[in-house]
Amino acid sequence: MATISAEDSITLATYRVKLSQYVNPIPDSAFYYGRKIKALATSLNYGKGIADADYLLGACFKRVQENDSAINSFKKSLRLSEILAYDIGKGRAYNSLGRTYYLLGKMDSSIVASKNAIASIKEENTTAKTIIADSHTALAIAYSRKNDMNKAITQLLKVDSMHHKTPLRPDVIAAAYQNLGNIYLELEEYPSAIEQFDKANDQFAKLPEGASQFYKNTTNVFLGNAYLQTEKIELADSLLSNSYNYFKKTEDHRLVAEITNYLGQVELKKNNPVKAEAYFIESFTVHRDNDRPYEAALGALEIAKLELSKNRPDIALNYIKEANVLNLDADNSKLQQELLFYAGQAYNQKGNYKEAYKLSNLAKKLQDSLQQVQSAEKIKEIEAIYETETKDREIALLTSQNELALQQKANQRNLMLAGLGVTTVIGLFFFFQYQNRKKTNKKLQELDKAKSTFFANISHEFRTPLALIKGPIEDQLEESALKGSHRRNLLAAQRNTERLEGLVEQLLALSKLESGAMKIQVQPTAINSFLKAQTESFQYLASEKNNTYIIDLNTSDQICWLDQDIFEKACVNLLGNAFKYSPDKATIRVTCSIANDYLHFTVQNSGISISAKEQEHIFTRFYQTQNSNSGSGIGLALTKELMQLHKGNISVDSSELDGVTFKVTFPISEETYSPEEKLDPQLYTDTIVTTAEPQLILETKSISPDDAPMLLLIDDSKEIRDYVTSIFETTYIVITATNGKEGFEAAQKHIPDVIISDVMMPIEDGFELTKHCKENTLTSHIPILLLTAKNNITDQLEGLGIGADAYLTKPFSSKLLKARVKNLLENRRKLQERFSQELILTPKEIAITSADEQFLERLQEVLDTKLTNSEFSASIFCEEMGVSRMQLHRKLKALTGYATTEFIRSQRLKLAKQLIEQDKISISEVGYTVGFNDHSYFSKCFKQEFGHSPTEFLKNS
Repeated sequence: MATISAEDSITLATYRVKLSQYVNPIPDSAFYYGRKIKALATSLNYGKGIADADYLLGACFKRVQENDSAINSFKKSLRLSEILAYDIGKGRAYNSLGRTYYLLGKMDSSIVASKNAIASIKEENTTAKTIIADSHTALAIAYSRKNDMNKAITQLLKVDSMHHKTPLRPDVIAAAYQNLGNIYLELEEYPSAIEQFDKANDQFAKLPEGASQFYKNTTNVFLGNAYLQTEKIELADSLLSNSYNYFKKTEDHRLVAEITNYLGQVELKKNNPVKAEAYFIESFTVHRDNDRPYEAALGALEIAKLELSKNRPDIALNYIKEANVLNLDADNSKLQQELLFYAGQAYNQKGNYKEAYKLSNLAKKLQDSLQQVQSAEKIKEIEAIYETETKDREIALLTSQNELALQQKANQRNLMLAGLGVTTVIGLFFFFQYQNRKKTNKKLQELDKAKSTFFANISHEFRTPLALIKGPIEDQLEESALKGSHRRNLLAAQRNTERLEGLVEQLLALSKLESGAMKIQVQPTAINSFLKAQTESFQYLASEKNNTYIIDLNTSDQICWLDQDIFEKACVNLLGNAFKYSPDKATIRVTCSIANDYLHFTVQNSGISISAKEQEHIFTRFYQTQNSNSGSGIGLALTKELMQLHKGNISVDSSELDGVTFKVTFPISEETYSPEEKLDPQLYTDTIVTTAEPQLILETKSISPDDAPMLLLIDDSKEIRDYVTSIFETTYIVITATNGKEGFEAAQKHIPDVIISDVMMPIEDGFELTKHCKENTLTSHIPILLLTAKNNITDQLEGLGIGADAYLTKPFSSKLLKARVKNLLENRRKLQERFSQELILTPKEIAITSADEQFLERLQEVLDTKLTNSEFSASIFCEEMGVSRMQLHRKLKALTGYATTEFIRSQRLKLAKQLIEQDKISISEVGYTVGFNDHSYFSKCFKQEFGHSPTEFLKNS
C-alpha cells in the first residue's frame, strides 16, 4: 500500500471530524462525507483509510437502523484490517459488530464479537483504551440481556477501573455509567441506578452541544424510569416528556417507542388509564413494526397488565399470547416468567383458579431456575479463584503423595506375592460355584419361559389364519348379489371370527399372568372422567338392543390410585357380558362409589339369573353356565385374577327379581402400594377436571422443547375432554371446543398442529368439522383424528372419505391414542423434509388437499411478484396473503418446517441456486437479483444452505 502525504492526511482527518459531527443530527451528510473519505483513500491506495471509511459508513447505517448494511460495512472494515494487521481497525470493527448484534437480539454473537475486539487490541494508546472500554460495555449489555447480571456488572466495573487509572473519553465512560444504571434499575436498586445516571449526564455534558443534547436526552429516558419506580411522578413526567418531544423530531423510532412505554406507566400513576393505553399501544406498535420482538413483547405485556387492571382478562390473554409469540424470537427467560405470571392473574380473574394456580407455579419454577443459574455462575467464579490460589500447594502435595505411593507399592508387592496363592485358590472355588449356580438358574428360567410363552405362541399362531378367514368373509359380504341364506351364514362366520379374536386376546393376558410378566402399575386417576370414557362406548350398543342403560357415578371425580389398564379390562369385560347375555329391553345399571379408601364398582343386568351352584364356579377357568354355554369361561376368570393382582376382589350375586350383579372392590389409596407398584411419575399426568373451556395452556421450555405442538380437542362430553386433555397436557398446548362449529372457529384462529374430534356432536358433528377444515386453506393441512363409539366399518369409511387422517373407536387406549397422534405429526414432519429438498415450490406435488394446493399457489403468486424485492418482509408477506402473522407462521411451519422469515430466505436461496445453474448472469448479480442487498451476506447464507459458496457451487455444477 502507498503512503499518504501530510496534506492528504489533513484532508482525510478533516472529513473524519465532519463525519463525527454529523452522524447523529444529519445522517445524509454523514453518508456524503463517509463516501468522500472512502473515495479519497481508495484513490491514494491507502488501506487503513479505506478500512476506517467502511467502519464510519457502517456507523451511519447503524444510526439510521439499516442494520444489515451496517454489519456488511463493519465486516468489510474487519477483513481489510486483518489483511493489513491493523489492530485498531480490527478492534473497532469487532466492537461495532458486537453492538449491532445485540440490537438485533443476537446476544451470543454480540458476546463473541466484543471479546474478539478486546483480544484484537495490542497497542496501549488512547484510541486502543477507548475501544477496549467500549467493548467491555457492549459485553455488559449482551450479558444483561441474557439475565446474567453478575457478569454484566463485572464488565462495567472494569471500565470504571480503567477510567480511574487514566480518564477515558466522556462519551465512553458515560455509556458505561448509563448501562450500569440500567442494570441497577432492572435489579430494582433504584438509588444506585439514579446515581449512575447522574454520573453519566455529568460526562455527557462535556461533549459538544449537539451530541451532548442527544446523549443526555437518552439518559433522561432511563432516569425518568428510575424516578417513576421511586414514585417521583412529576420528575419522571418532565424528563420523559422532554425526551419524547426531542426524539419525535429526530425520528428515532426505537427511543420513542421506549419512552411511550414509560409515559404510559406515568399516566397510570396519575390515574389516566385512557392516555396510558394510548402510549402503550404506540410503544407496542412501533416496536413490532420495526422488527424488535423483545421490546414489542414488553409493550404487549404492559397492555395486558392494563387490561387486567380493568378486569378484562380475555383481552389481556390475547396480548399475552402475542407477546409469547414475539418472545419466540427474543428467547428471554425472564420475560417468559412474567408472561406466565400475568397469564395466571388473567385466569384468576376469569375464575379458573386451577389454571391460574398452574401457571403461577410454572412462573415460580422458572424464576427459581433463573436464580439458580445466576447463583451457579457466582459459585463457579469463586471456585476458579480458589483453584488458582491452591494450585501450587496441590502440586507439592501430589509430589509428596507420589513419593509415598512408590514406597508403599514396594511394600505391597511383597505382601501381594505372599497372598496371591491363597487368593487364587479361594477365587477358583467361588468361581466354579457361581458358574454352577448360574447354569441351574438359567435352566429354571428357560423352563419358566417355555411354559409362559406356550400360550402366547399358540395365540399368535391363531392370528394369521384368523386374518385369512376374516378378510375373505368381509369381501364376500360386500357382494350385493349375495343370497339371504348365504349372507346369514357369512355373518355368523364373521361373528365367530371376532369372538375367536377376543379369546386370543384373553389367552395372551392369561399367559402374562401365568408367567408373572404382568405387573401392577398404579397411577393417580380422576375416576369420574376415566369411567365416563369407558362406559360411554356402550351407549350405542344399548340403543341397538333397546336396553335401558343407567350410569350412576357417586365419586365427584375423586383422584384414585389404580392401574388403568387392569381396571379398563375389568370394566369392558363385565359390561360386555352384561349386554351380551341380557335380553332386549333389559336394564343395565353401572354404579361406582368410594368408601374407606376402597372403590366399589358394580354392574347389574336384569332379565337373567344365575343359580347358587353356578355362582360357586363362575370364576373358574373354562366354566360355562347351563343357561348360556356360548361363552369361553375365560373372561370372568381373567377379571378375577386381574383384581387379585390389584389387591382387590370380585363377587357375584343373583336373584330372579334383581337379575345378576357383579361387584368389583379394590383399594385406591397411595399408601396401599409399594414404590415398585407405582408408575414412574414421568409417564403419567394427573387427570384433573378443568373448569374453563375452551382453554389455552401456555408451555415453557422446562415442559416442552422449543415450539411445542398445539392440539385442538373437540368433544361434547366434558369428561372425555378432561380425560384426553390429561393425556396430552404436559407435551402439547391443548385447546378445547364443545362442538364442530366452535371447533372449526378455534382451528381457524389458532392453526393447531393436530385435531382430535368426536363424531356425534350437537350443532355440527365430526364429519362436518372435517369437511370444513379440509376445504379451508388455513386449516386444510391439519391432521384430523376422529373418535367415536360407533365401530362400524361404513362409519369409518365415511370419515376417511371426507379427509379424516385416522379413526379410533371408544373405548380407546391412551397409549394407542398418543401413538396415533405422534404418527400423524411424524407424517407431517416427513412432508416438511420433502419440501426442504425441493428446488422450488411445487404445489401439486407438495400439497395434501386441494385447499393446500390453492394456498401454495397463492403463496407462489406472491413469491413470483415480491420475492426479488429487497423490501419484501414478513409483514408484507402477511398482508399479501390476507392472514395474520401468527396464522401465516403456523401454516408455513406446518407445511414447510420454516418460520415466515426463514421461508422467504430459503426461497430466495433456492431461486439463486437455479439462476447459478442456468449460468445466464454473473454470480455477483445473483444475490441482488433474488433480493439480497449485500453480496457477502448472500454468499454466507448460500454456503450455510448448500454447503458451498456460489462460486464453488458453479464450479461443481
